[in-house]
Amino acid sequence: MNPFFVVWGIALSCMAAAILLRHEIGDLLTVSPERIQAEIQLDNRCKLQERSFVVRDIDTGSYAFFRQGVAKLRTVERNRLRIEFAPRYAATGAELSLPSYPAKQEMTLSAYCYSRGNWLKNLFNSH
Repeated sequence: MNPFFVVWGIALSCMAAAILLRHEIGDLLTVSPERIQAEIQLDNRCKLQERSFVVRDIDTGSYAFFRQGVAKLRTVERNRLRIEFAPRYAATGAELSLPSYPAKQEMTLSAYCYSRGNWLKNLFNSH
């Protein structure tokens, strides 16, 4: 096997790993995370109103509601934040499968809802 291709393959693998693990690498390099109030903009790509969502700090469990497309959440830098359905809809059993991102002072998170058939039907009815 040509050594050039071996080196090229190793370099591409390292670049791919760095891209996929960039948040985890940042967590390791951050010396002392500070307490912040994160201001999270909602990029709502769903057919649901913003009151259907919260942003949750996965590390602490605390969450904040969106008002006029913005949520403010006291957290620690680099704690993982994720958009979820609001707690009042927990009884429906519906879950979003969205990635989490490290907390920053200002950030934008997107809510994507893909539907197969009519999965939203009866989702938010009272039980």
